[in-house]
Amino acid sequence: MIDKTKTMEGEGELINNKSEKTIIKEMRSKKGQVAIFVIVALVIVGAILLVLLYPRIKESIAPPVFNPENFLRDCIKDDVRNSVNILASRGGYENPEGYLMYKGMKIKYLCYINGYYKTCIVQEPMIKNTFESEMERMLKQKINSCAYALKTEYERKGFSVKMGAIYSDVEIVLDKIRVNFIVPMKITKEETTQSFEKFSVDIPSKMYDLLMITTSIIDFEAAYGDSETTLYMQYYPNLKIEKILYSGDLVVFNDGSKIYNVSDVTTGDYFVFASRSLVWPAGYGIQTFA
Repeated sequence: MIDKTKTMEGEGELINNKSEKTIIKEMRSKKGQVAIFVIVALVIVGAILLVLLYPRIKESIAPPVFNPENFLRDCIKDDVRNSVNILASRGGYENPEGYLMYKGMKIKYLCYINGYYKTCIVQEPMIKNTFESEMERMLKQKINSCAYALKTEYERKGFSVKMGAIYSDVEIVLDKIRVNFIVPMKITKEETTQSFEKFSVDIPSKMYDLLMITTSIIDFEAAYGDSETTLYMQYYPNLKIEKILYSGDLVVFNDGSKIYNVSDVTTGDYFVFASRSLVWPAGYGIQTFA
């Protein structure tokens, strides 16, 4: 007789063995799927990192392209700022005529009358143009030096350079001072040739705004003998205007002159000038100033 119990136990063992094999296969299958997901995730992350870091990797592998305008900016920026500070502290002139002395500094009268009871006459109606011309004259030597330095830098990099006569101009525009190097230049290396006619360099500055405010103040001085500076500061939060009643470096009486310091509190840019308008003789009425 066949022992049914043993048969059933044998069948149970077969079933158990099949179940274990099935479980192992399933576990291996799941591990394989997880591995595939991990690999796919790593590939995706790698692709994202490559896209994000490619510009830096490219820069580290390939040398940066030489930019002549950046070279000229580095060459001239300190001289631009120095000339701006000199002109801004003297009413727009390096060596002003028709000035007053204040703390050892010559400050140009931009509006002036020699006498009493009358409003001033505008001395410089085109102060922005004057500022630009003065800057161009002050920077001329440095501009030439920077242009020749650019030629030398190209030759150092293996280029053949042909350069024409050097001209320049300075523009005061919104939020910047622009120096234009008008320098015809042809550079050649192997079979590649590039031609330039002009390079423009921009230096951040608020001088345009300050000169426009100055022009408005001068107009008020010429029309009414004074200006209400608080109104400007209400409209322009970054603007600060100081008005100083002048009594002279060596005298104690007031001659009716005023010194204006117009500045931008965020950048530190400033412009200083003088005015003498609608002056009353000593002892006649009371002068008030904002």
